[in-house]
Amino acid sequence: MKAPMLLLGLLCAATASAQLDGFGREQLIKYTPTWKGDRFSDGRPKISDGILKRIRDTRMTSEEAAWGPLKLIHNYHHQWAGGFEILNREKGLVGRAFTCQFMPGRAEVAGVIEGEAAAKDLSQHNVRMMDMLQPGDVLVVDMAGGRVVDGVVVGDNLALAIFVKTGNGFVVNGGIRDQEGIEPHGFPLYHRGAWPGIFGDLMMTGINVPIQVGDVTVMPGDVVVGDREGVTFIPPHLAEEVVANAELYTIADEWRAEKIRAAGPSLVISRYYGRTGMRDPALQKECMAYVNRRLVEKGQAPVSEEQWKAKRHSGSGCFPRQP
Repeated sequence: MKAPMLLLGLLCAATASAQLDGFGREQLIKYTPTWKGDRFSDGRPKISDGILKRIRDTRMTSEEAAWGPLKLIHNYHHQWAGGFEILNREKGLVGRAFTCQFMPGRAEVAGVIEGEAAAKDLSQHNVRMMDMLQPGDVLVVDMAGGRVVDGVVVGDNLALAIFVKTGNGFVVNGGIRDQEGIEPHGFPLYHRGAWPGIFGDLMMTGINVPIQVGDVTVMPGDVVVGDREGVTFIPPHLAEEVVANAELYTIADEWRAEKIRAAGPSLVISRYYGRTGMRDPALQKECMAYVNRRLVEKGQAPVSEEQWKAKRHSGSGCFPRQP
């Protein structure tokens, strides 16, 4: 059994108000203790629209821009998932995670879950969780660990419904169908494969609970950043730090690319990419001046050498990575 469901089982045993098909508000708050900002009514962390816009505007690649702050500084080593088939991959994906988990069917368990839903006059599993989506959400669904055959969660109309509800694409660790009907809508959709069937013998066992996608434990409210290669799930309390880092390193990379192009065949690559970064003081100074000029052009405050070095994030900025 997956770790998220073991956790959910313990919560159900310990908390009378716990439900098999989802975390309540108190549980979401309990298991996202590092988030101190606003929350949705369901308890999910609500990262600001401003931070999401900065991520979109930076057009940060999902893994490269985040790995320094997440891995090197904060010890989050499992935040990227790849190997997806991607519709409209050029669009990019940014939003707040709304998670949903499906597992292989088991009659007595599914009977209780769906019986309780029917008593509340709720729709079937894959539709009722879509009714809960909000603008800016990114639905992230785990279909029994990535099942494609009989693991289809949407076709073209339900995909359209998700796009309309959220204004966003979504992530399926499992299957879809009707790609020709989905792709023209123009939203990015990450999935594991197509299957010309319907929803198989699966049961929905969690809404807004921790789920596994690839090597990642995805939490409700994580910031989802998708690009042409895969998806990074950023803990919400680190999102502002990650995007600030990405803004700096994106500009530094602009400068480095200009220097590489200008050098032509005489380029000495190690001048710009040493063992832990660029070591020539003259190049460091030139890089820093370029970065600060671009920051001022964008209406942002320049940064000092001390501020940059204090970040310790990466060797691909203006200074070598600090120990």
